Amino acid sequence: MPEQASRWRLLPWLLCASMPALAWAQTHADRNLSIPAAGSDGSKRPIVIVSPVIPNSPSPLSIAPPQGGPTGAYASDEPGPDIRARNADYITQFKVVGQIPAGAIIRRVSWRYTLASKPPGFEARLCWKDAGVCWDVSQANAGSTEFFNGRDAGQPFQLHYSVRGTARTGEPPIKGEVNQVIVTFDTPG
Repeated sequence: MPEQASRWRLLPWLLCASMPALAWAQTHADRNLSIPAAGSDGSKRPIVIVSPVIPNSPSPLSIAPPQGGPTGAYASDEPGPDIRARNADYITQFKVVGQIPAGAIIRRVSWRYTLASKPPGFEARLCWKDAGVCWDVSQANAGSTEFFNGRDAGQPFQLHYSVRGTARTGEPPIKGEVNQVIVTFDTPG
């Protein structure tokens, strides 16, 4: 019993020690949260979180459990647009390939994008459905993630990218090449 009592006495100290980290995280999130004004017609516009806020994992509330049925996959290849101007957004829209069974959920998503060069200020996000759920892929031209797990496999993906910063005189366009997404999914059992 004395050992358990001493643990409880340490709890306030541990909480106080973690407060600076929590305050920094809140400040970081507040500084990067943009809330647009309501539209002229009084409608509300969506909240957009701009990088560098990068989620580590999907929300546990949005994950559907594995369904126990067969696994399927599709790959979608699309040409990437050339980046002709800084501070402009470019999108590769991937098509859902084949017939995805109703109720199929994502198990894993892999991506690959190629550019002739990747200059300073380059940003890339892999997004599901309507760009409301995105994963920052700026640092990796290829990889895979479970971030989208449990979401509807029948919805398309997009790759959003841009180069932020001031353009230099005579800066040539950056040639976009082939972009790819591979979606592995579980079907209802």
